[in-house]
Parts: sequence; structure tokens; C-alpha cells
Amino acid sequence: DSYDNSPLPFVNIMEMDADNRFISGAQTDMNGEFSMQVSAKAGTKLVFTFIGFEKQVVPVDSKKEMRIVMREESKMLADATITASRIVNDGMMNIKERNMTVAYSKIETKELEELQVASIDDALQGRIAGVDIVATSGEPGAGMSIRIRGTTSINASSDPLIVVDGIPYETTIDADFDFATADEEEYAALLNVSPADIEEIVVLKDAAATAIWGSQGANGVLQIKTKRGSIGSPKITYTFKGTGVFPQESIPTLNGDQYTTLIMEAKQNTAEAGIANVMSPVDFPEFYYDPKNPYYYYNYGQNTDWAALVQKNSFTQDHNVSLSGGGEKARYRMSLGYLDQGGTVIGQNYNRITARMNLDYYVSDKIKVLTDIAYTYGDNARNYTTTVLSSAYTKMPNMSLYEWTVDGQMMPSYFSPEETPQGAWSKVYNPVAMAEHGKQRLLSERIVPKLTMQYYIIPNQLTYQVDLAFDINNTKTNKFLPQIATGRPMYETSVNQAYDSDSKSFTVQTYNKLIYTPNLGDDHDLTAMFAFNTRDARSESMNITTANSASTSLTDPSTPSKLTGDNALGIASSSSQTRSFAGMFSLNYALKDRYIFGTTVRQEGNSKFGANYRYGIFPSISGRWRLSSEEFMGNWEFLDDLSLRASYGVNGNAVSGNYLAYSMYNTYAYQYMGMTGVSANNMELQNLRWEKVHQYNGGFKFAAFKNRINIDFDIYRKRTEDLYFKNVTIPSSSGYNSISMNVGTMDNQGWELSVLTTPLKTKKWTMEMNMNIARSVNIIRELSPYIAMESGVTTSNGNYLSVVQIGQPLGSFYGYRYAGVYLNEDETIARDANGDKIYDVDGNPVYMRFGYPTIDYQFQAGDAKYEDINKDGNINYLDIVYLGDANPLFTGGFGPTIRYNKQWTLSAYFYFRVGNEVVNKTKMDMESMYSMNNQSTSVLRRWRHEYNSPEEAPADLLPRALFGYGYNWLGSDRYVEDGSFLRWKSLTLSYNFNKEKLKALGLSDLKLHLTAQNIFVWTNYTGMDPEVSIGGSNIYLVGYDQTRAPKAKDVSLGMTIGF
Repeated sequence: DSYDNSPLPFVNIMEMDADNRFISGAQTDMNGEFSMQVSAKAGTKLVFTFIGFEKQVVPVDSKKEMRIVMREESKMLADATITASRIVNDGMMNIKERNMTVAYSKIETKELEELQVASIDDALQGRIAGVDIVATSGEPGAGMSIRIRGTTSINASSDPLIVVDGIPYETTIDADFDFATADEEEYAALLNVSPADIEEIVVLKDAAATAIWGSQGANGVLQIKTKRGSIGSPKITYTFKGTGVFPQESIPTLNGDQYTTLIMEAKQNTAEAGIANVMSPVDFPEFYYDPKNPYYYYNYGQNTDWAALVQKNSFTQDHNVSLSGGGEKARYRMSLGYLDQGGTVIGQNYNRITARMNLDYYVSDKIKVLTDIAYTYGDNARNYTTTVLSSAYTKMPNMSLYEWTVDGQMMPSYFSPEETPQGAWSKVYNPVAMAEHGKQRLLSERIVPKLTMQYYIIPNQLTYQVDLAFDINNTKTNKFLPQIATGRPMYETSVNQAYDSDSKSFTVQTYNKLIYTPNLGDDHDLTAMFAFNTRDARSESMNITTANSASTSLTDPSTPSKLTGDNALGIASSSSQTRSFAGMFSLNYALKDRYIFGTTVRQEGNSKFGANYRYGIFPSISGRWRLSSEEFMGNWEFLDDLSLRASYGVNGNAVSGNYLAYSMYNTYAYQYMGMTGVSANNMELQNLRWEKVHQYNGGFKFAAFKNRINIDFDIYRKRTEDLYFKNVTIPSSSGYNSISMNVGTMDNQGWELSVLTTPLKTKKWTMEMNMNIARSVNIIRELSPYIAMESGVTTSNGNYLSVVQIGQPLGSFYGYRYAGVYLNEDETIARDANGDKIYDVDGNPVYMRFGYPTIDYQFQAGDAKYEDINKDGNINYLDIVYLGDANPLFTGGFGPTIRYNKQWTLSAYFYFRVGNEVVNKTKMDMESMYSMNNQSTSVLRRWRHEYNSPEEAPADLLPRALFGYGYNWLGSDRYVEDGSFLRWKSLTLSYNFNKEKLKALGLSDLKLHLTAQNIFVWTNYTGMDPEVSIGGSNIYLVGYDQTRAPKAKDVSLGMTIGF
């Protein structure tokens, strides 16, 4: 750049012969450098072009090195439209970036390519304002929960639409059949798209941007553009990343001796209350370490750290190779990738092979054909049960990992007795035996071919485009539960239980577009489109469960074994189909680069609805006013862009069930009078309506000092009407238990701010700073009186009352207020509002009780104390209050990128969520002191004797241990914690080798990088990881920490080589 001598990336270089024919081409990299082999014939020239700069034509001579200085075109300042040729694709048509009237964010994956991620959404955490991405767990292949501008539905999907190269990408499991993966939190939506193949991502946020996608875009759109070939000689690029993965620090738990003491104390306290007998060596020999009883002495006399045994360090390797190039007629890019992702829990691993080919071919001056095909093979090894880690934390630590003989010899076999004091399968098991031998394997194959033809009816003005895309997805799940993992007798159905499931889905989508871009002169810019879209999605699945095969080596359910028709074992199958059709019109018009207008109207029909409401019309309108081009703004040369924008639009969200408009029937395994039959399963619902999402958006863009400062701000209000709710209870006299209904209204409103600055830019040094922050508020506005607004039991330990309540956000927690521990008997006397003791008519003190008169438990010294809200001496439903919700007040991220001498780059990124609460279910279970489960070391601070005053009691005193008795761990604010955190997401140092020196080695590029991820978390949360999933279909369990594997720390060393 002649202005500041800074490098210009993406400058096009064409080799032109003496007859002015283009022979080959290349493009400068991020450092403004390029290399290419050119002809030595006379008359050969190199042509350099870049938007907004004068074309440079340089004769080729004997020089091997050139320094090209590009000068801005003289009309750059006079005509701002010169910079407008940067294009944004909304998925349907290309629009000049300066003419975009909607709320969107764009990110190029070049800034993410050093990160070791299996799925691109992991790399996007905290980088896009208003897009809240939360990991469901740290297990290999686990998915991410994505919300764009909040949760828009209660029971229908709130996941955004994923679009890959202009075609919606199927990412959700059909509600009408079992995809075998069962655990929806482990389903990763974007695992089938290799991050190495992605060029850029555009997130469409407001209704004006997403209206063109209809019902699929009601929750926002995450649009992915994959890399394609460009003009130039063939180029091979190979990338390798090797990553060490390290588990997070474990929760400290009691050792065998501490655990034994705790259990004996809990049993003794319960016995003193007259509820149970005193613990004896006869009933519980596991806790008495009697050498005269060698079986129990050796097998139950250990100090086993189960959590340490089931976790491990692991290694991830990621290989990607690509071939790209092309000429004037054809351009191509082919890639092949292999990922081997290790898990931090024994038995977990993910392997993936990806292949992609993108081909662009100009049949003639008027016809262009684009052919894309993507293939993915995935092999995800998981534990048979997702509770391996949580079971390791609570497993009795005095139990041995391996079995001991009565003469004190340790055997090589795992110790898996039929039953322990903790119970039997499925309540307890040997965690290591389960992790190593209880298998679950998810195999998937996916092929996505796409064919596009563009016919230029009037070149550069009128184009007809047709897209035909297929999506073939086959998934197979194998599960096997061997006897050694459960220890149960061979005749039980939990022994050698085998499960196989095959699921197939097939989707066909077509798009027919007529795009009009007339040349109306310098003052007018128009893009219009008419389009029709069809979608046909079919799926089917079949599964079989058997048990009691003769050997643990016989893992196939087809092996002769027990097959029954109860709920646990048997054969099942299902199939499903949905169809949709849509027609749409979209227009974008700009007048004098100042007044810009956009509108979209889409009519869509969907087979999920009955005839009365099958079709919906979804319009949008938007505008932008560029103040910086107005004469009254004066000659402010530092100002690149100052514009205001506003939009309004309506999206429709389809219900989740495919056949709710029809009467469905169920079959049963029993017979009546020697014949099988069917029964009605649901009521025919012809009047279910689309969920309608109305969204208002206003914002501005500010750019100055040659785009060294860029600020984007948006404020929005998003209202969902006719909320879809499943399982609304109806009178049994109808013949049914429940139906689905449209039940209410919900709002999401907030604002988003993105700032990108370049505070330092010299010949050698460049520093960029990227920051974004967003605020989103969710509120229930209206609800039908027919829906169940509450879920949860408040009269038993370990439960919260979850309420869907008008005026409160979705995902709210309700429970008791924890007030500490009753230090002595005097404190258990009830007090009135003035703090005075309450006495009965006989002058006797009234003691605090729980659940009077039904349960009528009298609190004693050492018990948990709960706030008596109404001061009636009775802790019950009337004392339940709002405790918080799982929705963050703020989300965002920030990070600097520093470059030196075009070779060194240092970047860091931080991701935060602020203001959300998390139910620490792990803490609740591991401080309950209620059962035989092991506990965290925090219970060493438990109450053991009376204290005269709070000053005598230790800090953070916990209630006493009570085995199977009392109410010391009711759902209260004791376990509702601030889930705010700041995560140091990544730190990367990279080095680009000098290209001239590489030429001697036959290389065009060589880059090394060192990256650390999930480095540190600043938080007040006491659990393993405050990043808790916000997804899932159960609206009453949002924000619960269920002891899933947290995100692991990792360090990777990577290399990229270009040939």
C-alpha cells in the first residue's frame, strides 16, 4: 500500500502473454507476499489488481524478486462505492457489504485455524456478539449448545439453522424416532464439517436477515462458506496438529478411613433418633476392617481414589491435506482430513475422516456448474453410561479396585460384587470396570452431494440458478454391558446386555432462483430475487436389545440369548417423513450509497401442520441510512462509515412433532383373545399454529481512520407468540392424558456491541484488539392456564421447584433459603417476626418443624437451617422463593492479536458469561451425608457437637451426617451458585518462515504454531466447571451441573506446509 507501506493481502496476480491472454494466476497471502512460476517468453507481463487500487502491469524480466506498490484510485474519496464491492452472501444472493440493512456478523476462519477443535462452534465461543455457545461436556465429540439472541421456544427447537454453501444442513434429531444416540447433550451438530474446510462464517441475527430462510431460520442462522479453488497452479497444503489433553483438577473426596468414619457417624446419628438400629459388624462388615474376616478385610480395607483411576491424560492428532488450483475454465479444491481425539475419561475417544471436493466449471460464457460433495465417517467411542465420572466421585473409597483372595493375594480381575452397601446395578458399579468394559460406540457415515447450475440470461444482470442437494446420513450405535461391569448374576437382564440401533435419514432439497442485478447507473444499486424451495426429509430407525449371551465376547445382539418384550429388552422400529415448500421474494435497493432499503416476503407450507394452518406468510422490511455520505456531515476525512439501520420481520417456527395433525396408534406386546391390537396414541390436532417470532432491530455502524476503528451496535426485541408446548394435561375422560397446544408469549430483548480496533500499525508492528459484549433478557409474558407451570418435589431432599411463570425468565430456580446450621438446641426454637421465641398454650417452646402436619419432622441441633419466611415455625411450600435463573446477564469475549515483521503472531482470547446461576448438583450429592455414597472433603467441616455461639463454630460449618433421615439437603440457595466466569480460552504463538528461503526447499509456505486452550478460569463457582449446558429438551433442568466431564486443558503444536 503506497499510503503506509503496509502489506496487502488477497491481491490478484495474473500472468499475461504477449497476446494478452491470461495463462496462470496467484494471490498474495496475509503478508502481501506471493510466489509463482512464469514464462520467460518475450512480452510476458504480470497484472496486479485489487479493489479500490489502480491496476499495475509489470513486464517480466530476469528479476526473481519484485516489490509492487499499489496506489489507491484517485476517485476513492470522491466515490465511496469503490469500497462497496466486498460481498456478503445471505445464503440466497450476494449483496454488497455497504448495502446490508440487517444485523449480521462475519468472521473469517484464518484467525481460528491454529485452534485444535473438532467442531467449529467450539472455536467461535465468545467471538460473536449475541451468540451464546456453551459446551455440553468435555467428552470427545460432544456437542455445543448454541443460542442466537436467547431461547425462542419452550418445546420447539431453539437451535439456529446451519447453512453450508447455501444449503440448510440437517443438525437436529427428528422428534418422532430414536436416533439411538439417546443422550441429546452428546449430539454434536457440526462434527461433520471439518474446520479446516471452512473459509468464513456469517451469522444472521434479526428477522430481516433470517426471513428468507423461513421457519428454519426463526432462531437465527449460522452460515458456513467452505473453501473453493482459485486461479493458479496446483497447490498442496498439509496441516498437522498434535495436542496433549489434560483433565481438570478433580473434586477432593474422602479417603477410605475418612469415609468409614463418616458412615458410622451418620448411622449412629440416625440410630439415636430412633429411626434405625445401631450399625454392627454383622450387618456391615465392610466398615470394620476385621482381619478375622479376610474377604471384607482385603476387599473393603483400601483407600481407592476412583476419580483419579477413571481419568487420564490423552493425545489428539489432526491431519488435513488439500489440493487446489485452476484456470479460467475450471477451478477445484479437494481435501482429506483425519482426526483422532482422545478423551480424559477411560473408554472415550473420537475418530473422524472427512473428505470434500468443490469444483467450479465454466461450460460456456453463459453457463457455470458447481459440484460439491462432502463425506464424513465418524467413530465415537463412549462409556456405556454417562455417569462414570460422577459414580467415581461417589463410589465407596474403602472398596478395592481389584479382587483379593482370602489369603491376601490381589487378583488381576476387577472387584465387581453382586451387591455392596451402596446397592446393586444400576445404582452402583465398579467405575473402572464400567469405563473399560461397558461399551458404547456410535458409528456414522454422511454424504452430502450438491449440484448447482448458473445460467447467465443477461450477463451481469439476470441469472437463473438451480441447486439440487442431497443429505444421506446413516448412524449405527452398538452398546454392550458385560457381567464384569455390573457384577450381577448371569440370569439377570443387566448381564451381557447388547444393544444395536440403525438409523437412516435422507433429505432432498431444491432451490430455483432468478436473480436480477440491473445496471442502473452510479446512483442506483438494485438486487432482486425470486425463488422456490422444496424439502423432503425421510428417516427410519430400528433397534434391538438382548441379554444373557454365553460370553462377554459375544457382543452382537443377534447371538442366541434372552429377548423379551418388556421395557428394557426387545425390538423396535420407526419411520418419519416431513415435506415443505416455499416461495419467496427478496429485494435490496440503494440510492446514492445513502438510502438503502431491503424487504423479503416468504410463504411456506409444512406437512407438520393440519390443513387449517399449514401455510404461513413471513415478511420483513429493513433500511439503512449512511449519514457519512450526507453533505451536512461536512468533509470529515477520518470518517469511513457512519450509518443507522432498522428492521422488522416475522419468522415462523414449526412444531417439533411430524404427525400431530393425524391420529396415531401404538402397538403392544400382549394379546387379547389370541390377537394383537393397537390403541390410539394421540388426539388429532388440526389447529396447531406456527410459533411466530416478531423481531424489531435498530443499530448503527461506525468506522473511522481507514477502518482502524470499527464499532457495531444493535438493540433488539424478539417476541415469540403462540408458544408450542407438549404434554398439556387434559381430563382423562377425553381418552387421552395430554395434548400439544399453542400456549403463550415469550420475549427476548437486549443489545449487542462489537468493537474491532487497530491501535498500533507500523512497518513492522501491528496490534489488533477485538471485543464484543451482549445483553439478553428472557421473560415469559403470557401462558395458558392449562399447562403445568411447576415441576419438582419440594418435600424431599435433592429437588428444586422449577416454575414457568409469567414475568420471570425460562430456566428459573425456586427453593428454600439456606440459613446455616442449628448450632444448639436453643436455636431450633421457632421465632416470630421480632425474633422472640414462640411458645404454645401450655408455655412450652415451639420447635422448628418441616412439612407439618404431613411429614412433621422436628429440626434438631446440627440440622440444616432454612429461613422461615412467614414466621410460622413450619418450613413448607409457603417458604419457597425465587433463587435465580440460568440465563446470563452478559456474554462476550475479547482478545489482542500482535504481529511482528510479517512473520511472528501472538494472539490470545478470553470468553466470559456473567450473571447466570448454576445448580451445583454435584455439590448437593457430595455434601448430603445421607447415603453410602462417598463425599467431598468439605464434609470434614460437618457439625459433630453443639456450639454456644457462632464464634465457636468453624467457618462454613456443614450440617450433621444423617443416614437416610432428615432434611439437610433440600433444594435451596445453598447449591445455587453464581455461574459467572472469565475463561482464558486460547493463547497462540505462530511463526511464518521467509518465503524466499523456502523456495530453495521447494516449498511455498511453512508455518509453525504453539497453542494452549482452556488455560485458566476465573470464577467463584465451587464446582469443576461453571460452563453448564443451556440446551436440552427438558425446560425444567436448564443450568444443572450434573458432573459431566469438564472441558480439558490442552497444548498443541502445529505445522502448515505448502507445496
